[in-house]
Order: sequence, then C-alpha cells, then structure tokens
Amino acid sequence: MAEIRHIHIKNFRVIKELVWLPNPGLNCLIGPGDSGKSTVLEAIDLALGARRSFPFSDADFHELNVKQPIEIWVTLGALNDELKNLDSYGMFLRSFDPVSGNITDEPQVNEETVLTMKLSVGADLDPDWHLYSERANENGFEKRLVWKHRELITPIRLGSTSNQHLAWGSHSVLNKLTEGDFDTKSMLAELGRGARESFSGQKIENIDSVLTQVKTVANNLGVPVGDLKALLDVKSVSFSNGAISLHDDNTPLRQLGTGSSRLLISGLQKAANNSNLLIIDEAEYGLEPFRISRLLNELGSKSQQPEQQVFITTHSPYVLRELQANQLHVIRKTKVAPFPPPNSHLSHMVYSLEGTDDQQSTLRVCAEAFFSKSVIVCEGKTEIGLIRGIDLYCQEQNNMSIQAYGTYCADGGGDDMFKRAHVFKQLGYRTSIFKDSDKAADHIKPTAEAQKNGITIFEWGNNCATEDVLFASSPKQVIPELIDLAIKRKGRESIDSNIQNFSNNKLSLDSVLTNFDDTMRPALSKVSNKKSWFKDIEPAEQIGKLIVMPFYKDFSVQLTDPINNLFKWARHEG
Repeated sequence: MAEIRHIHIKNFRVIKELVWLPNPGLNCLIGPGDSGKSTVLEAIDLALGARRSFPFSDADFHELNVKQPIEIWVTLGALNDELKNLDSYGMFLRSFDPVSGNITDEPQVNEETVLTMKLSVGADLDPDWHLYSERANENGFEKRLVWKHRELITPIRLGSTSNQHLAWGSHSVLNKLTEGDFDTKSMLAELGRGARESFSGQKIENIDSVLTQVKTVANNLGVPVGDLKALLDVKSVSFSNGAISLHDDNTPLRQLGTGSSRLLISGLQKAANNSNLLIIDEAEYGLEPFRISRLLNELGSKSQQPEQQVFITTHSPYVLRELQANQLHVIRKTKVAPFPPPNSHLSHMVYSLEGTDDQQSTLRVCAEAFFSKSVIVCEGKTEIGLIRGIDLYCQEQNNMSIQAYGTYCADGGGDDMFKRAHVFKQLGYRTSIFKDSDKAADHIKPTAEAQKNGITIFEWGNNCATEDVLFASSPKQVIPELIDLAIKRKGRESIDSNIQNFSNNKLSLDSVLTNFDDTMRPALSKVSNKKSWFKDIEPAEQIGKLIVMPFYKDFSVQLTDPINNLFKWARHEG
C-alpha cells in the first residue's frame, strides 16, 4: 500500500513553502497556533483525495496572492504493481533516496521507485490533479491517475464528524470492507421498487373523490389522463448512498459520540486496508485519557512494523506521552531570521526526532513543554517553583505571565538538564537552562557545549546552590519568613535539630530567630540544602511569590541579576 515519502507545499494558506519527509507509521505534528499543522493535513487530503473538484477560494492562497499558484506535490512510495506499471506510468516513475530525501527522475540503484502527485490551483480557482516528473514537465507531457488508482491512495480522514464511515457510502470504510460482496446500489434500487409496489396495494381513504375530480377537470380541458391512481413517485422513492448504515439493535451507530465513533472507525480502517493513509486532526478530540491510549494503539503508536501511515495533530500532553519519540514532528515558521541553508527559502520547517533514549525520556517527563515556543529547562523542582512564584506575583501586579509569551519551565532532572535542553533545541525551540552552581566543575564541559549550540545559560555563579543564594542575598527581615516556611513543612523540632547538628551545637532555632546576624547565613544555607527544606515546586513557589518579590528591591544582585536576565529572556526582551 502506498506511503508518503515527500511533501512539498507552496503558496497554500499560511504556508509560503514547506518541505517534509514523513516517516512510515504514525506521524504526530505539533506546533504553536497558526503554525500550519492543519494546513499540512489539508494539503495531503486535497492532493491525494479521490475528488473531481473542490471549492477553492482566494482565501486558500498564501496572503490572498492569487498570482502565485497553489502547488502541492506529494511523492508516494511502497507502490503496488499497478502503480509501477511501465506502460501506464513509465514516464512518471521516479527514484527516491531515503537517506538524503532527494527525488530524481532516473531510477537509481538501492533507491525506491516512487510517483509524485501534484495539485495545482491558479487564479481561475480550477484545481488540476496530475502526475508530475521533471522529464514529463520539460516535454509538456501530461497524465493523470485512473480513477481506481486514485481511490487506492485516497486518505481516510477522521474529523469531528466522521460518522459517514458507519454507513455504506461511496468512500466509506464499510463500502471498502464489502466491496465486491455487497452491491448496495442494486439492493437500494430493489428496495425502492418494493416500496412502490407495497404502497400501490394500500387502500387510501377519501382519495377516490379527489381522483374523480382531477379526472373530470382533465377531461374537460382535453388532457387525457386514463385511469388515475395515487402511487409513490419513482424519483421520490430513491435511496442514496448512505441509506444503509450500521445499527445497534434499532439505534444507528451514527449516533455514537465523537470519541466512540473515532475509535470504531480507526479499527475498521485498519481492517479495510484499501488505503494505507489516515488523517486525524486533534487526535484527543472527544476522548478520555484511557481511550486516547486505545486509539493511539490502534493507530500504531506502539508498532515496530506499522501497517498504515497515519498523520495526526494534537494539543494534548497525554497524547505525546503515549508516543515514541521518532513519531513526533514539530512545525516551525520563520520570523525575522530565515532558516539556515539549505532551507533559507522555506517559510516553514518540520523538525523531527530520531527516537534516542534521551529524547524518549524528555518526551515522557516534559510533554507539556513541547507545546510552548520557548523552554526554560530548570535543574530541578526548586528552580521551577521559584520562577513560577515570581511569575505569579508579577501577574498579580498586572504584568503578563511568561506563559503568555509562550515560555514554559521544564524539569531538567538534575544533571539530565543538558540532555533535555539539547532535545528541545534540536526541535527548533528557543531554549535556555536555569541552574545553580554548586557543581560548577562538573558542569564546565556540558555548559560550554550547550552555549555552543545556542542554549542560553542562567545560573547563580560562585559555586552557589539556590539555597545559598536565598540566605546570602536576603534582607535580614526575610530570614524568619524563610525559616517559618521550613517549620511549616518539616516541623519545629526537626528544624531545630537540623540547625544544631549542622552548626555543631553553636546555633539553635531560637538563637537564629531572636539574635540573627550575618555569620549565621552559611550554616542556614548549608542545612536548608542538605535537609531539603525547600526542594519542591510548592515551597519554592511560595518563596518566590510571598517572600522574594515583596522585598525584591532589598535582595542583593547575587539573586536579582540572574532573575532579571532570565525574565527578560522569557519575555523575549533579550
């Protein structure tokens, strides 16, 4: 069954130009709003669908510029013998290199034989579907797939209303399952005749006087009508495609909910196996998490040898966690700076993962971050909570949240933060790392590599952990509040014991609270770090919102400089 190897889109809706090499099996396309995800799915559907026309409008042209025609090339591999027939399509059979992604007209050793379908739409809005090769194009030679071959490559599309597939319609899955065994056209014709015959035998009350009156008027006007009868009209009693549908007892399955019908149709599509292509926009639509898992499994999310090629979009982190990393593709559009060569002419690019262990673990742990525009990979939960707390305070002061700028804080998992940051950077995300510096010697090499790859680093410096900076930079009036938060989390007796043990009984909780001086700061920072007073999102969030920000101007630059720089970056100000 045919599979898509190469997609090239020009001047279609939000896309000026895009080139993508999808994988066999499941392809999940994600990206920010208006990035072109649905446009790509629509381009595939329009280019390959078995249709003779489509109501294009000026709005389908990029920036409404009808002088630049819409052009969509979709190159298909895994061709069956009919599509590789030299007599039928020899001039259009091409060669595809899966390593480079290059397509050439002349067959090459160790390359795949492919066909390219092209959809063109000009200013007259009249679509033209035809086969494409450079050789044929130069010689002015045109050819189109015969209709039965068009149907072989037509994608099944599951939208919010896909219940037509639960009836025997012209392009439904049920029709494909029963093709050659169930002649719905003949059956419906016979049903129509039977209905007319049955009706003709019925006695209709109070009809005779009307028939007599009509016959009298007709005779007086010289219109011969013969023996009048009231029968069902031939044109009124005709059953169209879709008249026969699946029922659960007497209830049509078309009345199933969106999620249930999607699950059922995806299974039927797999069984029908006429077309190998399936398109689903918003895969999670209408489904609870446990049924999302079932749908994705049906679509091949866990398959090592995929049986169909599937294209989905999603805004659900649950969907991402169910995927293999190599099934994820992120679409990006160029803004001020173009993409690097050789892709500088493109308006959109699709970044893909290979499926390494680092990529898979990042996808599992940081799924929500993949829906952002910029990612701050935080070393741990303390750093995440601190940023969140500061951001919440800023929102209460009527400042826009960094999430409104498309920036999300992801959990770096300690030393794994560098690997996770590289995963996001590889997918075209604007990426930074927020870390403490208590392992500065261990982080020299990975920090340099991250910066070389364009990842911005924010850290405290001076070999300081976050707790070191909090206690070292805090104004004196804030210290009791930090300790009070620790007491609420760990208990007064525990905090007192921690302080005594880490100060060799030189300090106690009471002495710190009643006679605090600056010499106590190192002991407090050390004990709070080692005993994890604040190592979680929720306590660090409280510190950021309730302790740091109300006294922010009184903190030293050791804390405020890194925070200022990080938030400027998060707001795209630097």
